[in-house]
Amino acid sequence: MTEYQLISGKPKIFAISSNEELLSQIQRYVENYEYDFIGSASEKDEIFRKIDELEANLVFLDLDIENISLDELTEDLELFHIPIIIIVGDFFNETVDKLLMSNPYGYLLAPIEEDELQRAMAVALRKHEQNIQNVKEAQSKIKEKSVELLIEKSDSSLLLVLCVSLIIIAVLSRNATWLQWVLLVPTGAMLINSMFSLKKQKKPEPFETLPFVSIFIPAHNEEYTIEDTVRSVCGLDYHNEEGEPQYELIVVNDGSTDSTGEILSNLKKELPQVKIVTRHPPRSGKGKGFVLNDALTLSRGEIIGVFDADTQVKPHYLKTVVQYLNGGIDGVQSRVKMFNKNENFLARMQHVEFSTFGNTLIAKDNLDHTGFLGGNGQFVRKQAIIDCGRWDGFAVTEDLNLAIKIILNGGKISYCGDVAVYQEAVTDWRAFFRQRTRWAIGNFETLFVYLPQIVRSNISLRKKFNVIEHISFYSFNLLIFFGFVITILNAISWFFFHNVTLIRMEAPLFVGILSAIAFFPGMIFALLRDNLGPVEFIKDMVKYYIYCFHLIPLFFLTMHNMMTRKERKWAKTVHKGGKTQ
Repeated sequence: MTEYQLISGKPKIFAISSNEELLSQIQRYVENYEYDFIGSASEKDEIFRKIDELEANLVFLDLDIENISLDELTEDLELFHIPIIIIVGDFFNETVDKLLMSNPYGYLLAPIEEDELQRAMAVALRKHEQNIQNVKEAQSKIKEKSVELLIEKSDSSLLLVLCVSLIIIAVLSRNATWLQWVLLVPTGAMLINSMFSLKKQKKPEPFETLPFVSIFIPAHNEEYTIEDTVRSVCGLDYHNEEGEPQYELIVVNDGSTDSTGEILSNLKKELPQVKIVTRHPPRSGKGKGFVLNDALTLSRGEIIGVFDADTQVKPHYLKTVVQYLNGGIDGVQSRVKMFNKNENFLARMQHVEFSTFGNTLIAKDNLDHTGFLGGNGQFVRKQAIIDCGRWDGFAVTEDLNLAIKIILNGGKISYCGDVAVYQEAVTDWRAFFRQRTRWAIGNFETLFVYLPQIVRSNISLRKKFNVIEHISFYSFNLLIFFGFVITILNAISWFFFHNVTLIRMEAPLFVGILSAIAFFPGMIFALLRDNLGPVEFIKDMVKYYIYCFHLIPLFFLTMHNMMTRKERKWAKTVHKGGKTQ
């Protein structure tokens, strides 16, 4: 038996001992419990031969057995993947202590009692069955993810070749009319989203009794921001009628090697509502989804909230955002803003970008609740998370993955623009591209893996379109901004060389206008929400348009990473504790 196997029929019990009286006693106790006692042995070769031939499910090992090295014996027994219960006699030494510390299934002290032996058998077999099930599920999941990785590699290669080929053909033929038609759908969707973002959202009905909320904060090397984040979250005004907090905060220290653990320990002494979970290698550092699933197991909340370790919130935040889960809504994403938005150009543009994205989520909320969850400031009903298989620990963007699964399960996701969660914008380009590459990879993972399921699903056609349009966003970026490059080059050519067109774009006028201007309304409406003066408004609009051209190199960087990576690897954003406004 070299494979993990589940038990079929009566469990088969084997004993390793040379003590006939003990063997007779074990056999009697086993059979009284209606298990099968299949035999015994005391010689090494005979032990392994019988265990293999008789297909034993559990082994009793008498440590008083003579002429056998217990260390070697137990090491060889591990190859059979069978639970072992050790029977300890009158003596203890280093070998016995070592075996007792390493063996996970238990031990019995001689002379053994019948009820103790029977209880030990039942517990060991039940635990072993669960371990086998966990191993098989893990093996199945790894196999499934390996297949998905191959799909992603092939689809990425195809998409890259297709896009580059179309661009080369356009340049060589000096005609990109096809591009205007190709972009008609995504640019049309942009314009529709912009229009629907102007529609006022339906306000939720308040809960009569505030539901209990569990808030998770995954933390890996967050010494610069974790204290401010925990203090901010612990300052939420969300209490029951007795004035007690109606929420818990679970901070998961995921293998931090800096002072994060020490900071959390000190905070725990001051803030009793904080629970700290520490994950150690080799389990730590595998991905945010695994961290969140561990926290989910320990949580008591009906609603689960997720914050990043650089989060700042206002005291009324939770009481406002939770109301959006009333009335059959499974998830809600709150507005995201940058608390260091004025630190530099890059930080400011991320603020504008998230405002634009917020407008898109307002539109999707108005279009039949097809909003999406972000990594920070998301709140989901616990049962909805469980019903769709929890977070995918292998997913690079576990938030988007969870949102798709909820929607495919028939769930609804809303958007709350009334309050915002504030986070730290990335302030240098290298870290920025690292973050955005991860986001783009996550989008492509979701697109390539879930597109067939979305198409075949029972959700409405309008919802299917909204979902596919959202997860295919990065697929069209290269072509959209290539179109902008052509437009800019043609404008320069016309200005300097008069009536000279470098690359023709000859689609009907309305198609050309739509593909050229659809990008701007969403940006304009987002900037209008900031109540900027005319000069700042124009400056931000121009800067944001220039900023978005980073999507061209991002596309190639993402494709390269997806085609060359050997595994799905999660890479967190480094938080430096930027300046607050």
